Amino acid sequence: MKEWQQEEHREQNMYAGADGDAVPEEFREARNKGLYYLQFSGKTENEMRKKLAEQGFSPASVEDAVLFLKHYRYLDDEDYARRYVEKNDHKKSIRQMKFDLRQKGVSDDLVEMVFEDMEVDESAQILGLLRKKNYDPEEPDPAKRQKIYAFLARKGFSYDAINSAMKQWE
Repeated sequence: MKEWQQEEHREQNMYAGADGDAVPEEFREARNKGLYYLQFSGKTENEMRKKLAEQGFSPASVEDAVLFLKHYRYLDDEDYARRYVEKNDHKKSIRQMKFDLRQKGVSDDLVEMVFEDMEVDESAQILGLLRKKNYDPEEPDPAKRQKIYAFLARKGFSYDAINSAMKQWE
């Protein structure tokens, strides 16, 4: 009986999935391609959808692959966001990390929830950057001070955070 079912699926370009149900060949290829992409780096659901769609998979097979990867917890936006913050909390400002996560397709609610749960010390980051730039608080030249402010602002730090860190430095 089982051989007969497998033969029937082969004729229809189907294969038996992990749960025993018949799955079209394109779905299997999309799932495998998704797993292949995850070997190299973590992805958000949005990034995976884009990557699979770029490869020419149908919307149905892309959705099936994403659901498959979510079911086995290979795709988890919350976990991705937490790991991203842990990895970058010493080099990027909160504003920059939030922007990056939103660009990667993580929902605003999820981004806010992750940052509520995790602590990021922007003051320590700013002090580290000041050390790296050899900032001298005794420097009388306002142009150099303004240049440091602009550098930190481009990194995504707020004016208040920069001010408080510079006062702490002095």
